[in-house]
Amino acid sequence: MKHVKVKNFGPIAEADVELGELTILVGPQASGKSLFVQLLKAYQDRGAIRRTLIQYGFDWLKESDALQRFNEIYFGGGMRDVWSTKSTLEIDRKRVNYPSTVTRARSDSPKTESVFLIPAQRVLALQDGWPKPFMGFDGDTPYALRYFSESLRRLMAQGFGSSKAIFPQPRRLKEDLRRQVDDAVYIGSRLEFETVRSQKRLVLRPIASGDPLPYGAWSAGQREFTPLLMGLYWLMPPRKRAKHEDVELVVIEEPEMGLHPKAVLAFGLLVLELMHRGYRVVVSTHSPVVLDLVWAMQELHGLATKVAVQALQQIFNLSASAQTKTLLEEGLAHRYRTYYFQQTEDGVRTQDISSLDPSAESENIAGWGGLSGYSGHIAETVGMALASEAS
Repeated sequence: MKHVKVKNFGPIAEADVELGELTILVGPQASGKSLFVQLLKAYQDRGAIRRTLIQYGFDWLKESDALQRFNEIYFGGGMRDVWSTKSTLEIDRKRVNYPSTVTRARSDSPKTESVFLIPAQRVLALQDGWPKPFMGFDGDTPYALRYFSESLRRLMAQGFGSSKAIFPQPRRLKEDLRRQVDDAVYIGSRLEFETVRSQKRLVLRPIASGDPLPYGAWSAGQREFTPLLMGLYWLMPPRKRAKHEDVELVVIEEPEMGLHPKAVLAFGLLVLELMHRGYRVVVSTHSPVVLDLVWAMQELHGLATKVAVQALQQIFNLSASAQTKTLLEEGLAHRYRTYYFQQTEDGVRTQDISSLDPSAESENIAGWGGLSGYSGHIAETVGMALASEAS
């Protein structure tokens, strides 16, 4: 899948997105970014999603309102009518029949999920310090969160052997990446399993104390980042395999939630690692730091490789190791796309702002979909006020 076009879907009047090796989606709240990526997954993984839902006892195929029933099960409560008679979906320039896809069983549908979606609500997967099972959520919970949490539960149950440590994990992340995550998020603490009354839970064990901290005592950033890290672990199997063979596209919603900009930089390195392993990545974000990194990659692309890599090492505060040098060199060669979900009078429409040119005539491009424009607007307004007072 390289191109997705959606019309008249929820708040979206038209979203036209060409996927790069890394695609960034920006835009205000409730502009349809999450619905867009969920619809992309609903079509691409239609057969596997249908089988999973039936396995867990969901039944909608024989109902007269099968499409509305599926939308409510998949997108979550209140989403029955998100798809209307005017809605259309094109994949790689070809019109596809979304209603038929989700209301009729087809033998040619994909049997495995090729889009791994890490949702914005991921912190809900670990409310009690352990991933919830698929059916541990209420009936209004979207499929993406259920499936993500179930994936983490299985990883925790099977993926670490006899080791109690979740972080650091030498077999999952390179040393430089572990160091960046530690410096930005865990600050020397170990993320571990602990068994309390025969039940496992996740705890943080600070380096200066032997007493473990339960989930409720972690910082907001640690609670937000941990399910994101576990999702990345699922995508980064031990060294013998670079990636999950079935997964082609990784979607990550709002990775910056609860994080200091330093931790967002560490996340940027993890995205480069995902691409190094062969995944294409879509990131939906409200963080100007993410756009700063994409802009830097694009600007440095035209320079001599040595100069560009040294600049990126300074940006990420990395050592000059061979591992990170390869990661950064590959990052410079990747194709990046950025789209702004803009609210207009007739609904949300996307604008391709991939150039991220600060001197562009379009305010959306120069202001990176508003992410860098607000600070400039504040500074300009304060400057005018100060000048007025002085005069």
